[in-house]
Amino acid sequence: MKRTIHRKQFLPYPTAQVWEALTDHNMLGKWFMENDIQPVVGHEFTFRMEPQKGWDGITYCTITDIDENKKIAYTYQGYASGEKTLACAGIHSELADSAAKGIFAELDTLLEFSLEPTCGGTILKMEQSGYKGLKMVIVSFVMGMGWKKQLGRKLPSVLEKMV
Repeated sequence: MKRTIHRKQFLPYPTAQVWEALTDHNMLGKWFMENDIQPVVGHEFTFRMEPQKGWDGITYCTITDIDENKKIAYTYQGYASGEKTLACAGIHSELADSAAKGIFAELDTLLEFSLEPTCGGTILKMEQSGYKGLKMVIVSFVMGMGWKKQLGRKLPSVLEKMV
């Protein structure tokens, strides 16, 4: 069993501006997570946020592909217990937390953003692949909800302020 998350978002901003929001560590940190990204193939970096129940707040990445203003891809890896997945899904109960505590997930995915200039802006395509097995497919649905929020609300808000 495998799954890939796909998102496609029209952004009414120039491609170079969207590219900056994806590859500049300050801009990326404003809509996603604190990071130390450098858009260079082979660069290892982390995304960081406050630790949460079942997760230390760190995601480990290595840039695997880059084509300026067109595409960036990197590994996206981390470790969390089932409590983190429940928290992301908004499920809060002692029974659920207790049952999920022993479920450990190792996220080992590839995250790719591609940009396509279009009339009036840019089409951003996001693909996160590598969800394998029932447990990780379930995690992918929770992650997909998060990407919808990030790309549909948070990124556009940052792009709007960049103008």
